[in-house]
Amino acid sequence: MRQKNPNPDSRRGQALVESALVLIVVISTIIAIMDFSQLLFTHQMLVERARMGLRWGMIHKWDGTGDQIANLVIYGRTSGGTGPGVLGLTRANVRVVYTPGTVANPNDARLTVSIVDYDYRFFTPFIAGKFRNNFAVVESSPYIYVD
Repeated sequence: MRQKNPNPDSRRGQALVESALVLIVVISTIIAIMDFSQLLFTHQMLVERARMGLRWGMIHKWDGTGDQIANLVIYGRTSGGTGPGVLGLTRANVRVVYTPGTVANPNDARLTVSIVDYDYRFFTPFIAGKFRNNFAVVESSPYIYVD
């Protein structure tokens, strides 16, 4: 013969504790998914900015400094701006390198746009803070500008 539990409230307490433990895991997983999604979005935005600068730089005459391309990556316009640009980019984060062709083959000229030392920021309590990526994005292409 089975005995009845004299105190049915004790089972409610157990369910409350189990629910709290499961809820911690579920909320932590949701926050981690949001953090990872933000990381992917940020990286994709940086890739698109670098590609935009590279495409513009390939068809325009090299200015000798790469400032116009860097301004396009940072601010979305070649004339530049003040302060940090999109996603907190600064001029120190954008590296533009023009490699001229050789005498034997002048068509070997190359243009490279890189986003370097970019700090990805997280809001997940486990990671908390930022992650510096030394070479977040590197885009390179043959330089095709013709006078």
